[in-house]
Amino acid sequence: MASTDDTTATTGTSGSDSTTKEDTPTVTTENKENADEKKDTSNAVEEPPELKEPILFDCSTFGHAKMVALANGTYQDRIKASMPASDVTPALALSQTPMTFWEDFVATAFSAFGVPVAVFNIPIALFVIGKFLVGNVALTFQLFGLFVILPLALMPQKFNPDSLQSWLALTMLKYYSWRLLLEEFPSPNRPRILVGPPHGVFPYGCLMTMICYPSTAGIFCRGLAARAAVVTPIFKQILRTVGIVDANRDTARRVLEKPSCLGISTGGVAEIFETNADDEVILLKERVGLIKLAIRTGADLQPCYIYGSNDVLSCWTGEGIPGANALLSRISRKLGFGVIVIFGRFGLPIPRRVPLLGVCGKAIRTDHMKCENPTKEQIEEVQGLLIKHMEAVFQRYKKLYKFDEKHLIIK
Repeated sequence: MASTDDTTATTGTSGSDSTTKEDTPTVTTENKENADEKKDTSNAVEEPPELKEPILFDCSTFGHAKMVALANGTYQDRIKASMPASDVTPALALSQTPMTFWEDFVATAFSAFGVPVAVFNIPIALFVIGKFLVGNVALTFQLFGLFVILPLALMPQKFNPDSLQSWLALTMLKYYSWRLLLEEFPSPNRPRILVGPPHGVFPYGCLMTMICYPSTAGIFCRGLAARAAVVTPIFKQILRTVGIVDANRDTARRVLEKPSCLGISTGGVAEIFETNADDEVILLKERVGLIKLAIRTGADLQPCYIYGSNDVLSCWTGEGIPGANALLSRISRKLGFGVIVIFGRFGLPIPRRVPLLGVCGKAIRTDHMKCENPTKEQIEEVQGLLIKHMEAVFQRYKKLYKFDEKHLIIK
């Protein structure tokens, strides 16, 4: 597999339908400052072929050998490993991939003590161990902190591309019956931002995209997460290993300027508090920083959607108590993680085995308007296109997930 410096990777989901080349959204605003700039193509990689129609990968059925072969293979190899989107039915999109007892057990345990529910489950497990096995609860917590938390906090953790093809990663693809639909292959020669809502309690679909993207799209994807997530021991080891980076402006720009691909669940912590809505609610209209980042780096901005994200975990966000929702939302934004009550599989804070469907629509190009200080008109134009095409992506594929009666509300 190529190094992250040579290839880019994207995470996210978005919808697609059969569209002609002319249907690809393109920003029309021109920037005179860059009109005479010539792009250096000395290190350019061959552009991917245009898809005749959107394609779907059933990544939950991929074994290690197939993942490696596709990651190192050609675009034609990837097309052969997919199926036309026109052949995909709701029965397939919502089907649960079979797992052995051992696979299910390991995936459930890893989910229970991973991001973000470990904050609930690890203290409970330590209490039980301390109470009934060690006989000293305080000592159990102290030993765990000294020999587990402290070393992990001090130990640096780098992105490990091989982790994307590990047995555990493939088992998690099975756990979520992960399927990814692409309307186009991303260009390896231009930076790309995948905008992949909804966030849900945690954006598991974005992680699944990062795992399978080298094999399905041919490039790596790096994801953004709040600093609180990428510095917390255990969370740090999981997230940084698969390519998550700190969600600050400088880091995001460094990734994109390689060029590379970056996946963003734009709603962040604030969108967690929309999880319980009857319709699908995403926060996008006020995310102006995302638009500025795209224009400043000349990145392709790709509308994506991950069906099922809001069903993996349920949460209580203060409902029934006047003012509690607003208070918890403010505290959560300040801390960088959701201060909520989480529950899921078996009624416990464990993610459910919900089939997830990610769809990636056609990207909005901004390279021709690249500049350091985008105008208000440029920002509004790109933002308007992103909102328009995000809505279109959701509408195109919602029937595949039996979301016929659901609406997408963009705030």
